[in-house]
This record gives sequence, structure tokens and C-alpha cells, in this order.
Amino acid sequence: MKIGMMTLWNAANGPSVHAELVGREWVRMGHRLVVFSAIRHPDARPTMQKDESYVVRHFAVDEVVPVTKASFFDPRPLLDEDYEVFVAQNVERLPTRELLEVFPEIRGKAVTVMVVHEGGPPADPLYYKFEWDGIVCFDERYVEFISRFFPREVIHVIPYPCHPLKLGDKVEARRRLGLPLDRRIVFSYGFRVDEVAAVLPALEELSREVPLMYLVVANPGGDVERVKRAVSGYGFVELRVSALPLNLLYDYLHAADALLIYRESSRKYRAVLSSSVCLTIGSGCPILYHESNFVEKHGDEIVKYRDLDDLKRKLKEVFEGRFSLERVMKFLRERSADVIASRFIRLFEELLEGRRLE
Repeated sequence: MKIGMMTLWNAANGPSVHAELVGREWVRMGHRLVVFSAIRHPDARPTMQKDESYVVRHFAVDEVVPVTKASFFDPRPLLDEDYEVFVAQNVERLPTRELLEVFPEIRGKAVTVMVVHEGGPPADPLYYKFEWDGIVCFDERYVEFISRFFPREVIHVIPYPCHPLKLGDKVEARRRLGLPLDRRIVFSYGFRVDEVAAVLPALEELSREVPLMYLVVANPGGDVERVKRAVSGYGFVELRVSALPLNLLYDYLHAADALLIYRESSRKYRAVLSSSVCLTIGSGCPILYHESNFVEKHGDEIVKYRDLDDLKRKLKEVFEGRFSLERVMKFLRERSADVIASRFIRLFEELLEGRRLE
């Protein structure tokens, strides 16, 4: 099958993670993929991963508020490349005006599928002008709002994919990364300084009971200076500033005793999820995530904590080995990227068959 996909790619954000997980699986399955992506975009924080040969970068975005506007857009790749399925990820953050102009020609040669990453109805009126053959939502929360604007019969639920199981050796990972072998390591990464600062008092208390390192890897695309100020004075914190290509991220996860994510519920959107959980769960590293609507669809494959006292209790339980990898493996049997990629292929086949019968 020949698939074209317009999306952010090799960028540290949710739509890019989704696109990479399913896209690379399609390639492994033997399908032909071409990715249409951005030269630059406000959402594209660095990962330092090298683009694959099938990635074409042909547009640039400098502004996404109140609506996404392209500062550069070359339509020729969309028109000239050969594909029979066209997938668009997070249309709200793509150059909708320019895409809409060439959309009739895209629909003339391919069935079209939108993957909904938006947490609620976008402000851009052009978002609602597209006529999609299929729309993919991750769960019923997304269906609830998107079905008010698009025909229910074209909407399909396919969960967000997760990185397949990829276990590692903790001792070897720590040696490669220059980390101590005799301390518990709690790991956080990203660019949101407030989420690091919020857990520091609890971890400081725990560090008085347990030999502990809080390892924070800050994305260079974030506010690194604020992160440095937030962790200054905490002797148990090690801050590293680095982009995290997938292999390096998994080295850190294999080295850690726990991945810690603190994030409050979204007040703006009901339909949200954690792409970080989906990207990292395949490592087998226990994930501790603050109870919020970002993880309301997750069960005991992760550890949810209510408050900072609960965080300390549950970290101790993880350190004592009271976390079952079997829960993760069971979850991945239904949500691993290869399973989800196959579900997309079945949808594409149905849409192509429907087009042939028209």
C-alpha cells in the first residue's frame, strides 16, 4: 500500500510521536510511506533524530495562535508524490488554508483520513471545510465533540499507539550514561519546568530515607534557565540538557527505577492523553503519573498518585519491587504500535474498497 502522511515528524510532541510509531511500523510491514512535514514549526522541539529517506519537508509555520499560518508552503510534493491513502495528523496545527486549496487534487488520487489530536473544537473555521473519507479518534471523548461537525459514519476509534516492549539492562544502561549504580534513580524529561519544580519537596523528603538521585533531562527547546533555577540548591538532583532521540531516551528509562510525570488536568480540554506514557511504556520502567484527565483511560499498567504524600508512598513501593511488568505486557498486547498500525491498514483497505465500489 502507498501511504502519504502530513504531520510533524522527529519532533517532541504528541502528533509526531503517533505518526512515528505507526509510520515506522507501516514501513516495517512493507508498505510505501512518504511523510510530508515541516521545515520549522512552533510545536517541533528537537529530538536530534535524523530524517528517514521518505521524509519530505516542504512547509514552514511560524504562528499557530489564533490559527495556524504558513510562512512557506510548497504544494508540489503533495501533488507529485504517488500515494493511494493520505493521512493528516493534527490538522489544526497544519497550514489549513494551503492544504485546503490542494485538497480536491489529493482526494482525486487517494482516500483521505484525519487523525484527531485536538482536545476540543478548533477555532479555525477552515478546519471544518475538509471532506474526509475517514476520521480516527483515540476514544469516545474525542468522538463526542468531533461528531458534532463531521458525519458519524466516517468516524472510527483506534487507540493511540504505544512503543512496543523493549527491555534493557539497568547496570549496562547506567554505565553507558555515567550514572551511579548504588542509588535509586527517579527520571523526568521534557521542557515543562513547573512540573519538575512541583515534585522537588516530596523527593527531597524521600531522599532523606532512601539514597536517591532525581535525574532531569531538559529539552534544549524549553526554558532551560528556569529549569536550572528551579533545581538549584537540591543536591540530589542531576540536571542534563539534551535532546532525546528514541534510543537515548530508552537508555535513560532502562537506567531509571521510575519515570515520574507530574501534570495537572487540562482545564481547557476534556479529550487529552499522555503521549509520553505511550512513548515510554515499552521500556518496562514503572511510570508514576499524577492523577489527571491525561491518564484517565489508563489502568494499572501505570502507577497513579493523588498528591505528594501518595507519590512518596508509591515510589517506595516501586523501589521495593511492587510493580508488575505483566500489567505492562498485557496492556501492550492490545496497544503496541504494530497492533495499532495494522488496525489503520484494515481501515485503509475498507476505505479503498468503498472508493472502488462508488
